[in-house]
Amino acid sequence: MTIQLLTFQRSLNLPHQTSLKATHTPWLQIGPSESCLLRYFVEELARWFDICDPSNHFESTIPQRARECFTLRHVILAASARHFSTLPTDRQTATFQKYNMKHDITIDEETVLYYHNQCITDLRSLAAQPDAIMDENLLAAVVILRFYEELDNPFVALPTETAARGLHVFIEAQAQTALSPPPTLPSNSNANGTLRQAVFWTGFQQEFHMAFSQQRPFRLPLSLSVTQGHLVWIPASDAVWTNRLLIIGARVIQYCYNDTFPGYGSVAGYRELLALRGKWVRSRPISFSPVYIEEPNPEEKTFFPGIWYLDDCHIVAAQTLSLLDILFTAYSPYIPRIGSALHLEMENVDEKLRTAALEICGIAISNK
Repeated sequence: MTIQLLTFQRSLNLPHQTSLKATHTPWLQIGPSESCLLRYFVEELARWFDICDPSNHFESTIPQRARECFTLRHVILAASARHFSTLPTDRQTATFQKYNMKHDITIDEETVLYYHNQCITDLRSLAAQPDAIMDENLLAAVVILRFYEELDNPFVALPTETAARGLHVFIEAQAQTALSPPPTLPSNSNANGTLRQAVFWTGFQQEFHMAFSQQRPFRLPLSLSVTQGHLVWIPASDAVWTNRLLIIGARVIQYCYNDTFPGYGSVAGYRELLALRGKWVRSRPISFSPVYIEEPNPEEKTFFPGIWYLDDCHIVAAQTLSLLDILFTAYSPYIPRIGSALHLEMENVDEKLRTAALEICGIAISNK
């Protein structure tokens, strides 16, 4: 039998150790742990970044860029390791079984810190290179690093936010290219932007949610005159319409928390922003409508509304509107300061805030 097998291998011109020879070699410096973490990023985490990107750059293009860009690879491994390490042991085991990994792999805090330190070291060494500031791979790296830091401290703004500072620098340098006017398209079109644009808007969305949760000004160094070109109501893809709403959201954040913002806390500024929100709602494509709504029924122990959508960017838009409603309600200049009217108005405010919060949670539960 052995002689017959060797004869068969020679007839196929194959080496004795294998019956098939790969036409491509694996990535450099990739072992079982790194392979699992890269796959985990693509299959589990990338969609969080691609939620408003029809081209799914974080799922498809960016992991391939990590083949050659070690900084991007290290930050993907760090983010994956951080998220994976938070899973219960049975889910970690199930993931390894899903990947059919037979190796003894441990992804713990030491693994997380190793890749995170590698990434920080890479970024510091590249900071002095004149061309690095315009590298879209590094822009993607700091956006993913920001995600890593959000996992560590989701509601606290730390003075050591490496990714936050890096994001400011890279976005300031690349904003002009990333904010080139979106194409004029039929309202039902899903034409896609560049990788740089996709990464930019992911970082923009990150900053909006972090500023809201931390109750602080919008920190990305973008003049409102730059983003004004996007606040138009011409036909565009649904993703562009969602980005337009996020721009309005950034301005509302500034109105509430930035005392240098034009119109800060004023009635005129409030009315202007409320009008922008209303115009966006009236002008948005019909595709943003929910496909199904079910009112909560406390008797059946369902306390959140059921609101179904068919696209991720519609979910982002719906929740963003509710977040804006919270800000418009809490920072309304029409709230009386003293007297019995204040007590009555606060009851109305509490009800509005409760309704908006229930909608946000209902949308999350309905669209897992």
